[in-house]
This record gives sequence, C-alpha cells and structure tokens, in this order.
Amino acid sequence: MRSALMSLGRRFRRQSVPVHPFDVKHGTDTGGLIPGSELGVGHRNDLFIAGYAGVPPSGFRGAISRWQGTGLRYRIEDYTFLDLGCGKGRAVLLASEVGFREVVGVELNAGLAEIARANAEIWTAAGKAKSPIRIECKDATEVEWPSGPCLGYMYNPFAEPVMLAVVEAMRRRFGDRGDELEIVYQKPEQATSLENDFEMVWGGVCELSEEDRISDPVADPRDETRVYRWKMVQGKTI
Repeated sequence: MRSALMSLGRRFRRQSVPVHPFDVKHGTDTGGLIPGSELGVGHRNDLFIAGYAGVPPSGFRGAISRWQGTGLRYRIEDYTFLDLGCGKGRAVLLASEVGFREVVGVELNAGLAEIARANAEIWTAAGKAKSPIRIECKDATEVEWPSGPCLGYMYNPFAEPVMLAVVEAMRRRFGDRGDELEIVYQKPEQATSLENDFEMVWGGVCELSEEDRISDPVADPRDETRVYRWKMVQGKTI
C-alpha cells in the first residue's frame, strides 16, 4: 500500500518541497505543492481550481478548536465533516481524530482522490481514525449533503465561480434546515461569496506550530480562519 501511495504521490508532486514531518511520522503522502493548472481533468470547473497544498496540522486543529468554542448546536458525534476539495486528504485524516459521525473528503481530481484513499487506509489501519472515512471523487458543486448536522470545511480550494455554485447548492439543500450547516473556511480568499447567506461567528488567526512554520510550503502565520453559520432572521434561517 505504501509503495503504491508513493508512486501516485510522485505523479502529483510537481514542485519539490521537503517532506512534511506529518508524513514522515505517519507514513502518509499529504504534502507537496501543485498548481491548479496541473490538476485539470477536463471538467468545466478546471479553470477555477486554486491548486493543492496540505493544510498545516496545527492550523487545522486550531480551527476545529475555535469552531467547537463557538457553542455547538449538536454533539460532535452527530456532525458529518465534509472537506470540499480535499486533495490528498490531510484535513480528512485530522478530522477523523475528532469523533465526527463520518468524515468525507470530496475531490475532483481522480489521482489526488486515490492518494487520499490510500492515506485514509494507512491512517485507519494504524488505529488513528475515530470516525469512518470516505473519499468521493466528484465536483464540490455536486456533493450529496447527508441528513443531519454537517460541518463543511474548505482550505481555499477554488475560485469565486465555483464558490458561488457551492453556496447555491448549500442553499438548495439546507434552505429549510439551515441550523444543521456550519462552515470552517481557512485562507478564506472567496469569503465575500458567503456574506449573503452566512454570518461569521468567529474570525482570526490560528497559531501555527514551529514545525509547520518551517515545513509548510505555503502557510503564513497571518493566514485567517473563519467560522460561519446560516444567517438568522427572527429565529429562522434565510
């Protein structure tokens, strides 16, 4: 499994960056830096792919901690976690430690989705996953959101046209149950796309570990994280 994983990883590691200590420790392949121009699959949304870089583990854990601190409406184990544009799946692996009902990674590029599946198998076999993990190879606008509370997660995966389409899909799915959807958005470059439907309940910087500051190819200690919920009018979602 690890041999196959590394073979897949070499196909998609276009820019050489040091192996992240996370992968060294766990035997996974979640690193590398791949521009969006090299991730197209012939889909109409290829032009809007932002590229791939794994989220810094300390930054992700800090974001989830901030989300939990906003006062959750449901128990952690009731939420399904969905990473839109999961790439190689680093956030999916980390989310599986939290105890969600299920952790789902959604990735358009089949090669990256296959790497994410291999990483999930390694992670699960090592006993690190507290939640079942599932990787779906599809466009983020076509996600079949599950019933029950959901936490949508994004690490700057795509440009505004796709973000607007994703929000529209959320609106259709959660229009009558908006209190069941929350969003954690890191490096929120398309945050304005959420402003009409969501309110920001927390925004700020999640501190990075020294390890991540040294090892991560794109992380900036000033990168922002935002936590959103549907806007409410007189006790109802709009």
